[in-house]
Amino acid sequence: MVIKNLSEVCKEEQVEFVNSFDRLLLDLDGVVRVAYVPIPDAAVCIENFKKLGKPVQFVTNMAFTPAEITHERLINDKFNVELEDIVNPYLAVVDYLKKINFQKKIYAIASQSYKEKLKSEGFKLAEDPPQLIEENLTSLFQNIQDDEEVGAVLYDFDINLTFIKLQKALTYLKRQDCLFVTGGADKFLPVGPTGPLLGNFYNFKGLTETSGRTPIQLAKPSKHYSKFITERFQIKNPAKVLFIGDMINEDMGFANESGFKKLLVLSGSTKIDSVKNWKHPEEYKPNYYIENLTELNKIIRTNHKL
Repeated sequence: MVIKNLSEVCKEEQVEFVNSFDRLLLDLDGVVRVAYVPIPDAAVCIENFKKLGKPVQFVTNMAFTPAEITHERLINDKFNVELEDIVNPYLAVVDYLKKINFQKKIYAIASQSYKEKLKSEGFKLAEDPPQLIEENLTSLFQNIQDDEEVGAVLYDFDINLTFIKLQKALTYLKRQDCLFVTGGADKFLPVGPTGPLLGNFYNFKGLTETSGRTPIQLAKPSKHYSKFITERFQIKNPAKVLFIGDMINEDMGFANESGFKKLLVLSGSTKIDSVKNWKHPEEYKPNYYIENLTELNKIIRTNHKL
């Protein structure tokens, strides 16, 4: 299947595509903004879809920033969005842990704000190892001892990640009764010309391969995150939902897992070469790609006289 540029197909095909879904889910970084700078006309594009009677919500893998701060930034950038329309892996993790009535300590490799929010939800957190230790095996072994009160390892993005934090996680994961829960495992993060930033993928792969454990992944493109999103937004007919994303594995893979329609934008991680020289699973292919939401807004405004 050839992936078409939505901007280049005829008006009738554009209208048919827009009429084929009744709800939009969008990734944030690389789609509506890059390095927190909004894509031109992204807010207008979203409002125009709402005028057509299509609700719009946001699904991100970035749990580093609390949803409340993400919401505040979007409001400041003139996006008309409610807090409950923004979902990140942190919310899925809390939902999962509450559903299983988790009571033990969590060893969390995550941002400080993430850990503080876990505490505010009533979860008990294990202490981090020291940021700096003496550089010898005796000191290392002293700081990676097991604690059987720890019942889960949670791994997400942590700017202050260290070798000893990862090694401590492996100590806990030797116990099969210790849960292994992860957020996003993106290879890199789109942050504009300064980036890209290394994502969680490489350390995630190291943890899973070394521990021999398969984690419960609560981020795109996992089926667990898909189930959470479907329940959270009360989606009854996935085939009538359009997911717009800038990453092939994470976003198009997530849409495929969820049964959503797919639209790939080239404003973030994926560039046209990856579209023309497809090296990903065939089922991840969207029918269409588009340069950015600026171009998508032109299509909506022209064809629907908005």
